[in-house]
Amino acid sequence: MRPRSLTGRVVLTTVAVALVAVFAVALVGFRLVRQESVAQTRLVLRTSAEAVAVSPEHDRAGFAARIERRSHQRIDIAFGGTGTVTGLDASLPSALEARLASDRQVASRTVAGSHTLLVQAVPARGGGSVIAVEDVSVLHGDQVVWRIGAATAIGVGVAVGLGIALARFITRPLRGIAATANRLRARGRTPQADSEAASGADLDEIGEIRDALDALDTALEHSEGRQREFLLSISHEFRTPLAAIRGYADALSDGLVDTADVPRVGGVLASETLRLDAFVQDLLALARLEAEDFPIQSGPVAVQSVLAEVVSAWAGRAATIGVTISAAPSDEVGYTDPLRLRQVLDGLVENALRVSPRGGSVEIRTAGAPGSGTIDIMVGDDGPGLSEDDLERVFIRGALRDRYRGERPVGTGLGLSIAARLVVRLGGTIRAASTERGTTFVVRLPTAPDAGLRAGTTPRDARHQ
Repeated sequence: MRPRSLTGRVVLTTVAVALVAVFAVALVGFRLVRQESVAQTRLVLRTSAEAVAVSPEHDRAGFAARIERRSHQRIDIAFGGTGTVTGLDASLPSALEARLASDRQVASRTVAGSHTLLVQAVPARGGGSVIAVEDVSVLHGDQVVWRIGAATAIGVGVAVGLGIALARFITRPLRGIAATANRLRARGRTPQADSEAASGADLDEIGEIRDALDALDTALEHSEGRQREFLLSISHEFRTPLAAIRGYADALSDGLVDTADVPRVGGVLASETLRLDAFVQDLLALARLEAEDFPIQSGPVAVQSVLAEVVSAWAGRAATIGVTISAAPSDEVGYTDPLRLRQVLDGLVENALRVSPRGGSVEIRTAGAPGSGTIDIMVGDDGPGLSEDDLERVFIRGALRDRYRGERPVGTGLGLSIAARLVVRLGGTIRAASTERGTTFVVRLPTAPDAGLRAGTTPRDARHQ
């Protein structure tokens, strides 16, 4: 037990206080016991002397009596008060003997050599006095001191034991708080409070500190989880504009782009560069701890412009794998964030191109129901489709990747989960359906701020993001 720790200090303080108390009690107790024993001895001496004093007169010249007490202490009986002291075995100081020879009633305590004597003289029936003497040196002897010392040692041992137990009891919740703080420092946290610290014996103040640390622990764990998810998502999103830029850059360097098509390619490169810059701004917001997810800035958006960007960005990739990509004309206007809608559609198109066979096609179209306040954006492919079980788990991160690895082309497992999370934050819903030609993903978004689903509502398939 370290003296510098709180437990060590509590033990040392408790033991020190206990030691002072034990020694004080032992000292006072010893004095009280000795005083009481002396008082009791005086009473016995006086009673014994009075019993002899009222007995028939004896030949005082040769009288001597000894009374054996149950404590094995001896009382010497003698006569005095007539000018002499006769029959006394104890050696008394001459001044006290002279006093006993002349006074008939004396109560004295005297030291003779190494002995402490109590002397009691009472008037005798036939004149003179009866003197009783007892050696009370035993009250100061080693045996009494040893017994009191043994009792003191036992008290010290009990005090030390109680001090250690009390210190552990008091510091138990603090040790739990220290464990929680260490988990925070090591980032190896669990949301549950340490069982030892969570006992009902906590003081209110300590319990409040523990609860605050637990709340901080949970909040940090949640925040770090969201930030990890954000980093995974944005790392994945960087791949789409980079792939488009690299594809067109390779085509330009190889002379595969017609002169008349250069302005369009340049526009695509500029657009994808702006998207990269937006993602960099997202990372900077995360670095400043201003965001745990992609920020949303919704407003009226002409959906057709977003669809055109998607087709232009993915046309090169589609051509290299022998798949056509197209978007049906649309005059729909949605209330959403164009950058985040583009992320959603990129994730869906990337998945569609991956599963579509050579010669297949990826189609994007829109539909709006008058009066519903929503718009549907559909992305269909010619892939192998999804089973009923797949449809239940399609937006769970990595679910399809783990199931179809080695059977069909799979990606990182992030695209669909990111798309589902973003759709929820845009105030919409997303679902997947198997069709005769493959799979169609349907994104439903509001057309006005108060239309569609409330932002933040979690659809069934997006709960596991």
